Amino acid sequence: MLLDGAETWDWTDMEADFITPKKNKSRDTVNVLGNFDSNGFIVISSKENLIIHHPDFLLTATALSNASQCKRKPLLSALVHSSSDVTPSLVWGNTLHEVMQTCLLANRWDKAYIHDLIEDAISRNLSELVKIGVTIEEAIREVTLRSKGLRMFSKRYIAEEPKPDAVLTNTRETVNQSSRLAINEILDVEEDIWSPKYGLKGKLDASVQAVIAEITTEKHAKNAPVLSSHPMPLEIKTGRSIAGMEHRAQTMLYTLLSEERYGVEVPSGLLYYTQSEEVVRVPRGRNELRALIIARNEMAGYMTRRAKQNKVQEAFLPPTLDDERICKKCYALDTCMLYRKAVENAEDDSSPIAGIYELKTSHLTPSQAEFFKRWEALITLEEQDAVRFKKELWTMNAQEREEKGRCFGSMIIDPSYVPSQTGGTGKIHRHTYRFVRARDGLAAEDYPSLLNGHMTFGDAISISVEPELLALARGFILHLSPTEVVVGVDHELSIMKITSRLRALRKTKGRITPLFRIDKDELVSGLGRIRDNLAHLFYAEGDSKRLELVVDLRTPTFGDEQTTLDTLRDVPEYVEATGYLNPSQLGAMARVLSAHDYALILGMPGTGKTTVIAALIRTFVGMGKTVLLTSYTHSAVDTILLKLKDDDFGILRLGNPDKVHPDTREFTLSARKTATTIEQLENQIMSPPVVATTCLTIDQAKKAGLEVSLFRRLSEAHPQAVTDLTYQYRMNEDIMQLSNKLIYSNRLRCGSEAVANRSLVLPNRTFIDNLRESGNCLCLDGACWLEHLLDEKCKAIFVDTDQVPAFDSRVGDLVQNEVEGKLVYQIAEALLQCGVSQRQIGIMSLYHQQNKLLSHLLQGKNDIEILTADKSQGRDKDCIIISMVKSNETGQVGDLLKDWRRVNVSFTRAQSKLIIIGSRRTLGTTKLLADFLVLMDERKWVLTLQEGAQNLHPSLQPLQKLSLSCSTKRAGENEDIMIENLTVPKKPRTAVARDGILNGRPILKDVLNSD
Repeated sequence: MLLDGAETWDWTDMEADFITPKKNKSRDTVNVLGNFDSNGFIVISSKENLIIHHPDFLLTATALSNASQCKRKPLLSALVHSSSDVTPSLVWGNTLHEVMQTCLLANRWDKAYIHDLIEDAISRNLSELVKIGVTIEEAIREVTLRSKGLRMFSKRYIAEEPKPDAVLTNTRETVNQSSRLAINEILDVEEDIWSPKYGLKGKLDASVQAVIAEITTEKHAKNAPVLSSHPMPLEIKTGRSIAGMEHRAQTMLYTLLSEERYGVEVPSGLLYYTQSEEVVRVPRGRNELRALIIARNEMAGYMTRRAKQNKVQEAFLPPTLDDERICKKCYALDTCMLYRKAVENAEDDSSPIAGIYELKTSHLTPSQAEFFKRWEALITLEEQDAVRFKKELWTMNAQEREEKGRCFGSMIIDPSYVPSQTGGTGKIHRHTYRFVRARDGLAAEDYPSLLNGHMTFGDAISISVEPELLALARGFILHLSPTEVVVGVDHELSIMKITSRLRALRKTKGRITPLFRIDKDELVSGLGRIRDNLAHLFYAEGDSKRLELVVDLRTPTFGDEQTTLDTLRDVPEYVEATGYLNPSQLGAMARVLSAHDYALILGMPGTGKTTVIAALIRTFVGMGKTVLLTSYTHSAVDTILLKLKDDDFGILRLGNPDKVHPDTREFTLSARKTATTIEQLENQIMSPPVVATTCLTIDQAKKAGLEVSLFRRLSEAHPQAVTDLTYQYRMNEDIMQLSNKLIYSNRLRCGSEAVANRSLVLPNRTFIDNLRESGNCLCLDGACWLEHLLDEKCKAIFVDTDQVPAFDSRVGDLVQNEVEGKLVYQIAEALLQCGVSQRQIGIMSLYHQQNKLLSHLLQGKNDIEILTADKSQGRDKDCIIISMVKSNETGQVGDLLKDWRRVNVSFTRAQSKLIIIGSRRTLGTTKLLADFLVLMDERKWVLTLQEGAQNLHPSLQPLQKLSLSCSTKRAGENEDIMIENLTVPKKPRTAVARDGILNGRPILKDVLNSD
């Protein structure tokens, strides 16, 4: 059944395409808006009430307003995000928007101020001028010309009451009616509003308090004006000065969003056309609004088809418009035709757009089309995960989502916090705030630690006030501790303004203290860019070379290596870079430098992949070439840049400076003097021969049974393109033996005797030698487990905790091990006391929650790196301490510890000493780790700790409170958590009025977390 009581609705009074009850859309979510009678019944017709189908899909008002002509185009734009479509009119419009919004907020409109704003806006967006090829002077002249009406706008309309010349155009007025407008308060600018109530979202140019005087003339006599005042959305239009259908539709939809945000009636919106200096009033009409909601429901219906696991996939895009004149001019033409060919498999030789279709897709082979269809579907799987978690913002209250580890609830802004800088450099970090828990009479230690859960430094977040104000601001976590979180956000969080809105929404004049919720956000837009990159391979004018190499698997070609090497002997950078390489590394260099298309280097851990890459970059630069360096993690990119730090060529590091390694931030644009001319900017971005950045990736291939990386695809197709590195220079022989026996079939070799025999020598043994004498070692039989681990001869060891015991525990749906955390702390502290430097020590766990626990215990020791396997690629330390975490009576290991790639990366980061802490009984239940334990037994590299070992060294107890949670439970079956977003499925439940952001909204039925 679609909806309880649906059988009693007046379906005959509905349009056929509004929603079809005959199609049993099982488990569909709907939101019913209107008045229910005393029996709980409602009639939805063309005259009253509304139904929102799939309200969890938030369509933008802009996309919906553009759907009147073609519903396919806005959906394609949502799927494929292109960042390259920059036009002069777009740049001028964006600049003028920014200038006018600043004037509105400051209420300053003098000529000099506007000129300064224009110059400032243009100087901060020089990169846009580079894209469109204009000078600063031309840009200033163009925007100044377009801004000439701003001062007149302020004189006419910025006032307490309407002035005689403040004409307000209203196309619905009769001949004897006229209107005047005054804007007496600016409520907000660039206001981002999400509405699950209507299934809409939008970014409003400005929200204003408007006073409208309506004047009626009767028999040549004017009646007294009728005044009304409402909040209204003000849309600024810098292009064509005609209040067309799209502009009016967008503004009508914004009245719905404004009404929900401000809690009062918003009967109309405002359009300001800068070119004609006209302000147009757009009343919200029932018929127009109903038509827009019908279109929105239809588009949402298409979007949801992708999420359904039907045997026969329904079309998830509306049909093409088939109008040659319109389609030929459409900016989404290439994308539209690609989907029509590769995904919809359309055959067309007779429609009005058959010629366009042939022109855009005739070059595609069936295998190419199938490749696009398959990988586009994988991106969609990833996207569905993100959408599923995003809708928790309104389908779960803060407490429920915090239990899942994806929210901090009951937060307040700390008014005593003064940030070191008021904001960041980008649009996403304009304001900085520190949040702490609202006390509510409880002591700080009675609250769960903020270190619990999935949220950590660098994560994207949204900030809301529950239940009324959703996503007031969005940004990133800048700092996180057990009791406070510092965030950088895009929007000011004015307590005075927020309190005023809450009073209106809650219809109270009493005292209100806003309680915020901070939610982990899902950035779906990055997947749209991945689709765009994928699609460009297949466009008629796309990247045909890579299409052949990656999709068609054309054989790569190579030049003669000896000829290449003879030429390179005249390149000083090559001679210098290769002087210390071994034969396999030199062979890899020769193979890469002779490649016409691509070459693949297969390097086992510690074999010098990073060294070879650095040598290649130096050589390419010496040859006068440019280099793009990229990897999936910031850590991997920065590890290579650290090797190039002292070279004398330019490097440009792209990316969020907060996520870049501190020692490579000097390569970012933010670390350089701000460019004031286009020439300076071009020099900064075009002159460095090396550009380094991360790339986007998706995680769904494994889930879909397509666990094939690009490296594997190319290497299996063309093994002759692969060069092996087998001599490693990182691990001593004992540590190397682990991966060599378990993974690499003894193919790894130590690069030298010095490498094979290296050990961690304590600079000062006084501390460890005096432990027992000082009463700080309570170990039995005179055998101190710490002394054993720190012995120079102990190079690789498994520390068995079964007798301690050291059981894992749950924190929400995550897992940690407090006893292992305490042991890791004691080992690290003992090493430091013996003179080992912090930079020599690395601590690892495959579990994010355990790493957060360890970060908490070791706070203040900022040079001890705490890493996941993914972030440690290319990194190494003299000593690595690994916490395996999983220890339980049921022997549940979980998927992470069965992932041999991650385990192998963890085991191969240490140079001189590797200490692995875990439960033999639990870890031995999985094949790889059971083989590992057998090997450790054979080498006699196992240390079994005695009962209570974590308490046997009183002077080494952590200073920080150990537990991060108010209560923890023993973790058992299905509680491995880090494919850490997967949770135990629960029985679907029906939403109740108290749930989440939708508190008090007329939702009749909503199956929460159904997917």
